[in-house]
Amino acid sequence: MPDGRQALLVAATEAFAGLGFDGADLRSVAAAANVSPNLIRVHFGNKTALWEACLDRIVAIAKPVVADIAAIANDASRPLADRLRDVIVRVGAFYAAHPQAKNFAVRHGAEAPERTALVTEKLLRPAYESVRELLEAGIAAGIVRSSHPALFFGLLNAALNPPPTFPVLLMRIAPEIDPAASWTLLIDTAIASLLHLPPSNPSSTSPQQ
Repeated sequence: MPDGRQALLVAATEAFAGLGFDGADLRSVAAAANVSPNLIRVHFGNKTALWEACLDRIVAIAKPVVADIAAIANDASRPLADRLRDVIVRVGAFYAAHPQAKNFAVRHGAEAPERTALVTEKLLRPAYESVRELLEAGIAAGIVRSSHPALFFGLLNAALNPPPTFPVLLMRIAPEIDPAASWTLLIDTAIASLLHLPPSNPSSTSPQQ
């Protein structure tokens, strides 16, 4: 039964992320999880409770990453440019490993008001607050060219939020780019494009993942 619950959460997260709350069909979720539809009622009671459990699962997955990012951002012993660069690398690595998390947040962060509020308070706001002061310092130093840290935060997450088919689409227009390296190259490009570093600054060289 615990394995069935976890399988339902994984399948439901994918369904809610791809189809939204109304579009996700519970029988299809159960079929994808290879369990009986009755297990949804047993473990969660109803669709809303299942959705909330999916959000809690994503929050649990993201929590250590947000903590890592906050630690990077608050490490005043390191140069500001290095911390900004490393935050971008960490965010990109998380999105590459957990595409369903980003898709869930994007879809439900602007859907029904009650679900939007939960996604914002449990997921989006903690992530933003973990880097807000770092982004403000980057803006003050001219490394981040934005009028508000929230604008840069939104731009960064959008830049690192391509569709799952991104490597294939990229290969079709640029066959010389190795699909296996596309995510690393995307992160390198985001660093080069979003952070304005002096040429003499050693931090201008993007790191290896």
